[in-house]
Amino acid sequence: MDNYFITRPPYSKIRMNKGKASLIRFINKGFRYLKLGLAINPIDTAVDMNTIEQRINYFHLLDQVIANDIDGDVIELGCFTGQCALILQKVIEQRRSPKQLYLYDSFDIKFRETGSIEEVLKNNFVNAGLKVPLLKKGFFEETLPTMLPEKISFAHIDCGFGGDKIAHSKVVQYCLNEIYPKMSLGAICVLMDYNDPEINGVGHDANPGVKIACDEFLKDKPEEMVCLYGNQFFHAYFRKL
Repeated sequence: MDNYFITRPPYSKIRMNKGKASLIRFINKGFRYLKLGLAINPIDTAVDMNTIEQRINYFHLLDQVIANDIDGDVIELGCFTGQCALILQKVIEQRRSPKQLYLYDSFDIKFRETGSIEEVLKNNFVNAGLKVPLLKKGFFEETLPTMLPEKISFAHIDCGFGGDKIAHSKVVQYCLNEIYPKMSLGAICVLMDYNDPEINGVGHDANPGVKIACDEFLKDKPEEMVCLYGNQFFHAYFRKL
């Protein structure tokens, strides 16, 4: 079992000329010298919805859930073209786990203005030689109340908003309220875009509503958020106690 697949297609690699590649190596060397905890890792944000560091985190967190025999299935709320979901399904299949992957999304926007996100997602799984997950199409308010699995061992919430942070926080809180009661003891919930500036210190906080939602949701619960290094992108998780 290995995780080298996180560096291979369908994850893109930007082709650079030698001059640009040398410049990026020089800048990264400067970052290391200044101990900024940063590195330039070029990604195509139209294709790559996560960084290689985040993929490593997803791999180990789900692998840990399966190895510890945490009861329940795997869900992702907000999947776009499946760049994270592919990792989750790959780990499930590598581990020969009976866990089922459920994906929840409205699929109501076009992919690069040329086609259906849902079809691109399905094709990505077929091309990767992986089982296509169970797709639950619709807005979360329509699907989560009745279409969640009975038990959840691993959840990934990535409902990027890019708009008003309070409106976004309400969406994230709604998701947490729906899935938390179904999470087994020891289950893990990862939240994309959770950013604690006191820990990360740098970077663009694309969706501050995520931290607002999590802090409010967990204030009367025993769980705590654990920030994960993701290079340009942020995420964090909590484990059900």
